[in-house]
Formats: sequence, structure tokens, C-alpha cells
Amino acid sequence: MRKGKILAGAGLALLSAAVLWGCQDIETISPLENGEADEVCEIAIENLTLGAKYPDTEAVEELINEITVPAISCKVKIVNCFIGDHANMLKKAKMGIQQLDLVNTGTTTSLSDLAADGTLIELNDLLDKYGKDLQEKEGELLKVTSLNGKVYAVCANLNPGRASGIGYNKDLAEKYHIEVPEQLELQNLTEIGKQLKEKNTGVYLISFGNAGNVDSSAFTSLFDVEDFGGDMNYGVIFDPLNSTEIVNAYVSEEYRDFCRTIKLWRDEGYIPEDSLYSGVDAQSMFNEGEMFLQWTSVSPGTLHLVSKKSLDFDEVLVAMTPNRTTTSLVQEFTWGITSSCKNPQKAMELLNLIYTNSDLANFLQNGREGTDYVKTGEKTIAYPDGKDNSSVGYSSYFTCYGDSDKVYQFGENGTDWRDFMKNYSEDSEPSRTLGYVFQTDQVAAEVDAVSRVVNEYRPVLETGMTEDADKTLNQFLEALDEAGMEKIIEENRRQLGVWLKEQEKE
Repeated sequence: MRKGKILAGAGLALLSAAVLWGCQDIETISPLENGEADEVCEIAIENLTLGAKYPDTEAVEELINEITVPAISCKVKIVNCFIGDHANMLKKAKMGIQQLDLVNTGTTTSLSDLAADGTLIELNDLLDKYGKDLQEKEGELLKVTSLNGKVYAVCANLNPGRASGIGYNKDLAEKYHIEVPEQLELQNLTEIGKQLKEKNTGVYLISFGNAGNVDSSAFTSLFDVEDFGGDMNYGVIFDPLNSTEIVNAYVSEEYRDFCRTIKLWRDEGYIPEDSLYSGVDAQSMFNEGEMFLQWTSVSPGTLHLVSKKSLDFDEVLVAMTPNRTTTSLVQEFTWGITSSCKNPQKAMELLNLIYTNSDLANFLQNGREGTDYVKTGEKTIAYPDGKDNSSVGYSSYFTCYGDSDKVYQFGENGTDWRDFMKNYSEDSEPSRTLGYVFQTDQVAAEVDAVSRVVNEYRPVLETGMTEDADKTLNQFLEALDEAGMEKIIEENRRQLGVWLKEQEKE
């Protein structure tokens, strides 16, 4: 089975009081050296998945607790969470009806929103007292996860630079003699869809739906934008390596052309007619060879995910934007501590340990050697024969645990992951606004209203499921205007202006 390759150049019902367990003391262990007994606390940590149940999670927890209990008097509870349910899980955690102490922030809900609505706590003092090793590893990245000097999350991926683009099925490309240019634009994708249709391949260009491409815009995979972690709802900067001008992406000619193009794809049969409502997971369609390409990021971390899929074909990644480091990219994969956590000290101690103890990080990331993975080299692994991410007893997919230098990566023997990640990270250019974080508290009502409008219109526009893309887009823009989109952008511009002046003084 061949591995993927990379080509340089992806109403809430309240539960009973019985589930309000929070982070609680669960037992007492033997006296410590100072003669005092230390109580063991349970910390619940997220594992974002594609929906797999991972029945052997408890077995992995036992191995983890053999490390964490002696080290920091803490037991770990892994909460497997389907990424499609994640935003709702965060709401439950905030309300204290779902135990989640360490959560993935930025992945499905912006860091600014989670900080503003009280889901997350400040981490400065905790990092100073209980996370010094992690603090050192994070370095300047902590500025990008801070609001007014207060740290609300730590970067999960210590090498956050990446490009945006597509991953395509190389076997299908070779079978049907379809050439994919190294420099891709939207019209190139239309031409590929046309070829797939004319050659009666029975393969879709792409699909949408449960893989996450409706909830987050594919537009940001095609165009180089900084969206401040707001998925374009706070305004964007086009070409953030060279510009600091915040504009409304939805009124741009680029977005209108994008919506028209997706409508064309649906009309011509390049994408499923019912991709928005079919319930068919687009990731599964790609893995099964039923669609030619998918949106993705292009980075060492994405290559790691490609290798984890155990695909029957080669997936080639093609960048459509520069390799860059922006605030939104840094914030997309971060760890935060919830306001419902009963023992934030232990949560920080656990985070610190995850990023310093390679055995702990590997258990969380990959499970058990010989059962959930097998070694292919000193630092590389693969799934056991006949297994993949969905069928092993435990694995991870979207979640980053620990320092990548200390975690086994999926790949063939000889893959020099450390140098590859280091070189890619060093080649990544910082945006002109790296470190600027938009604070939404002054426009919280408008942010909420705009989000509702976007949730109503964008899925229809970005799956082509409208009779007239221009008419629907115009209605969308009118609704955004009424919801206060321009007020959000003006506040974002104001805050950025202040930040830029401060940078000039430094």
C-alpha cells in the first residue's frame, strides 16, 4: 500500500447535576518525599477525530497514567470528539455539562470568540509557574495567542507555517491522462472537472459536506488571505505578506467569481448536486477514489496526515498560496484551558509534560506500538497491516500533541522529518500583521449576527445549490450589511492601526 507524497509549489439541553464533574480529585496516592499525601486529579483532554469511536481509548489512558500519576499526580481522560460536533462540545464545556479541561481552540471556533465569551482562562501565571518548559518552546508564538498581553492559548503545532492548496489523486490523474499544473488557479480546476466529465470517469472533481468544507470556506484555500481566525467574518487582508489593508472578502470580485465557478461546477456535474445535504463525508469520498481532489493545507503536518490515511493511491499536494505564517494559521491549532476546569494548575502541568515527555506525547498522538502502529524506522511509523485511522483501537487525526521532534511521524524509513519540518518552517515568511489579534468584544453582537447570516447563505453559495449565484450573493451582501459587517471591519481596522503604530515604536 503506497503512501502519499508531497509536491512543493487542506437548543442545548441541560444535563443532570450528576454530570457536573469538572476536574476533580479522584483518589489519594502514596506520600511524597516531604511526607505529605498528594491527591490525584483527573484532567480531560480532547482528541478531535473524523468520527471514529476508538474502543481502546481506555487502554491507552492506562499507559498514559503510568507516566502522569507519578510525575504530576494527574490522571488523563481522553475525550474523542468528532470535529463536526466540536463547536457544540466547547459550548457544553463552558456551561460545565461536559468535562473538557484542555481543548483545541481556533480549529472550529476562533480564539478571540472563545476568550471573549469566557470559554477560556488566562494562562500567563500558569505558564510562569507550571509551564516554563512549554513557555520556552513556544517563544514568540505566545504573542500570537495573546489578547492585550494576556495569553489565552498555546500553539499546538510549533511549526505553524504552511501554504494552502489542494491534494489530488495521482493514480486517477495518470489513468485519465489529466495534467495538474504546479501553479494552480481556479480556472485550472474547472478544466480538470471538464476533463473528468468528458472522459466519463464517474469521478467528481470535489465534494463538500461533512468534511468541513461548508462550515469553513474553501475560498481561503484558493486565495492568500489573512482572516484573523474569523473565517472571513472579521474582514480579510489579501496578500498578507505585502499588505495590511482589511477589506470585506465577500464583496470582492474574487469571491463573486468563486461563487459563480462553484455554481458552474454543480450545473455541469463536476460536483454532486446534493453535496450539502447528502450526508456523505467528502473525506471518505476522496479516500475511496470517488473524487479527484480536496482542499487542504500544504505543510509537513499535512504530509503527516496524508501518510496516516493508508491510501490505496498517491495523494499529491499542490500549493496555491505562498508558504507563510499568519496569525490565523498560528491560532488554528492551539491548546486552551476551559473556565470550567476545576484544577487549571494540573491542566498546565499536563500540557507542559506533553511537550517534554516523548513517551506521553506518542501515546496521545499514536496509541500503542504493535497495536495501533508499527515502527518503520527510528522516528517513523505506519498502521498495522489491514488497519487505518478509522479501524485501529486508538489514533488521532486533527489534534497535535507535543513537540513534533519528539513524536513519531507516519512515513517510510529514512524520512528525515526533523530537518524537513525545520527547513519548511524557516522558509515560511511572516505576514506583516503576524502577532496582531483582533478582539471581538466591542462588536460581539455584530459578530454573532454576521455569523448567523454567513451560516445561512455561504453553504448554499459554496456548494452551487442556488438558481442564481449573483442574485443569492447580492442578498447575502445585503444581509451582511444589515447585520453589521462593516462595523466589524471598521473596528478591526482601528485595532490594527493602533497595533501597527506600536510596532513602529519598537
